Amino acid sequence: MTEAVIEKLNLKTRLGYGIGDIAICLYWSGVGLYLLYFYTDVVGISPTLAGLIYGIGMFWDAITDPFMGYMAERTRTKWGVYRPYLLFGNIPLALSFILLFWVPPLEGQALFFFLLFANLLHRTCFTLVSVPFSSLTPRITSDSQERTNLTGFRMLGAQTGTNLMALLAFPIIFWVGGEDESLGFIVLATIAGLTALGIHAITFLTVKEPANDQGIERVGGSLSEAAKAIGKNGPFWLVFSATLIVGITTIFFGNNLIYFTKYALNLHEHQGTILFTSGIVAFLSIPIWWIISNNVGKKLTWLISSSITLAALLVFYLYEINTLTELLFLVAFIGFGSGAGGILFWSMLPDTIEYGEVHTGVRSESSLYGFMTFAQKGSIAFAIIILGLVLDFIGFQANEVQSATTISKMKAIMTLIPSIGIALSLVIIYFYPIDAKMHKDLLRQLQQGQS
Repeated sequence: MTEAVIEKLNLKTRLGYGIGDIAICLYWSGVGLYLLYFYTDVVGISPTLAGLIYGIGMFWDAITDPFMGYMAERTRTKWGVYRPYLLFGNIPLALSFILLFWVPPLEGQALFFFLLFANLLHRTCFTLVSVPFSSLTPRITSDSQERTNLTGFRMLGAQTGTNLMALLAFPIIFWVGGEDESLGFIVLATIAGLTALGIHAITFLTVKEPANDQGIERVGGSLSEAAKAIGKNGPFWLVFSATLIVGITTIFFGNNLIYFTKYALNLHEHQGTILFTSGIVAFLSIPIWWIISNNVGKKLTWLISSSITLAALLVFYLYEINTLTELLFLVAFIGFGSGAGGILFWSMLPDTIEYGEVHTGVRSESSLYGFMTFAQKGSIAFAIIILGLVLDFIGFQANEVQSATTISKMKAIMTLIPSIGIALSLVIIYFYPIDAKMHKDLLRQLQQGQS
């Protein structure tokens, strides 16, 4: 392995890659925070139908991810392996995002099928850009700590995108549309799409893939061979399982927070402040978790941060929230604990690539990312469909006063289900074996195998 492979990345590359996730998360958080609400409270369909459309779109996204990963890692152009997708995929992605948040003059089955089509189109365009973008991490550097540092910049970008969407979405919607939130959503989607286009142009220009092959020449074999190799990668399955469980269960908190704020606390006008508070605390906590991870390791950092998030969710459930200040304190508490999640997942996942290559002889970069997001998004799709059914089951009615029983059940759903998921992840990650020393040994074995 050459010295060029493990040299430290310059600040331009780190910043250029990091801000790229601002664009990714404008889209991701725009859907994650607002799409279910948009369907129920703006378009006016039932939670069950809203969850079904959202879930089918996410499941389609999941199906296309592994195939996108398999195709991307075999792409060869003068711009590189993954960067071309940032150049050519973003205009369709921006246009599909605007279409996603348009309320068409349709009713009944025609409305349902249009919303479903717009969702499927957007998820396809998102896959075209997001999978190659994520796959750049192991392509840019093979050094474990440098990946943590690069991921730290990326997570700062991701949280910035999420914070911008959380802080500005409802103010823009209210300012432009007033009581007509449909107009506000169209303007919001247009602004987000144009911003994402500019950001990814910067990422394309500032992030260069290495001139040498840096592992990509070892990507080979059929899709089935890649799948078999992933199946034998034990550390990957530990990270995969823990992340999947947390991702699925925390959906019930994230997608219910807007409803709880609006209907239980009558604080709808403060949605931007509430969502931003959670996001900005998570953002500010990233450097703290970054430093902790570099000093005590990724595994212990996961255990510490997840324990904090678990405690925060239980307090949210047990405490009777009455004021905006109390709610802000609790969402900040949750945001601090959850701030470590992104940096840990996206820095642990690349390390499992070398583990898999050493133990199976097959290197799966984008295929592994694609498979991970396939399972992650597929499970989220299932969780969203269940959430829509549950909201109908507990008696939720959009734009109506909710009963005390409905509010009580909503609070239990949004806190206890995520608490169980986080507790399970603590047990799983306890058995994660890769530390800095092991990863250096893996790289050494790969170097010896090439010599």
